[in-house]
Amino acid sequence: MKMSLLIAATLLSPAFSMAQEASEQRSPASIVRAELTAELQKQTTAYRAASAKLRASDAYEQAKSNRKALTDLMKTVVRPDATGLARKAIAAADKCTGDDRASLLCWAAINARNVKLIRDVVARIERDHIKSPALVELMEEAMAVSRLFGRDRTAALLQKVVANATHPETRAWAMYWQAKSLDRKRASDADKAMAAKLRAEAEKLAAGTALADMLVAPRFKDEHLQIGMVAPDIVGEDIDGVKFKLSDYRGKVVVIDFWGFW
Repeated sequence: MKMSLLIAATLLSPAFSMAQEASEQRSPASIVRAELTAELQKQTTAYRAASAKLRASDAYEQAKSNRKALTDLMKTVVRPDATGLARKAIAAADKCTGDDRASLLCWAAINARNVKLIRDVVARIERDHIKSPALVELMEEAMAVSRLFGRDRTAALLQKVVANATHPETRAWAMYWQAKSLDRKRASDADKAMAAKLRAEAEKLAAGTALADMLVAPRFKDEHLQIGMVAPDIVGEDIDGVKFKLSDYRGKVVVIDFWGFW
């Protein structure tokens, strides 16, 4: 029995050491972020389940014809307290420094649902953390945040990031959103040219990231995936592990189904 326990302990000790090491390497800020994210997801899941249950109820059917009654009924479902969790992130940020503080403030800005709170937090980020790599998190979600932060304020923030940030991907995201804002259906030729210039610069800065792929994709579509063009060759394996290429089926009708897990 003792020998079995000794063997088990010997086998488990490397895995335990690795898990312990990984835990020790996580900063307090990353732990707080993970906890807040998990709590927000939990509250969101509960809210969606409660909303679905309510919509399937007789009370909901009866209230559908009365807008006020329906609004009052929906208010009985407890919404996720995103702003409350954002305040906790800010409180935790006040106990941190540097990039850890910036990361928590970005989490608060992204998830809060209070205009004043978002503006106050972003002002802190602009003032103290404009050069932090953690700012990339906020830049990724810049357009989502702009719905409460305001379009003009967001445009000014993007410009400030482009001018002052030193982290390449952070600047790239800011340029990406600037290009998206310029390149609209009725954009002038000058705006379209500026958007193209911003995308080209952002692609260089974001090399090797998912953002770079996003920037390349539209150009790849225009240059390689138009009707009448030869389809790019695709290499893969069938269900039996036999390798094949799309070009092996040239001249035949081929249906391609791309899928995956995310």
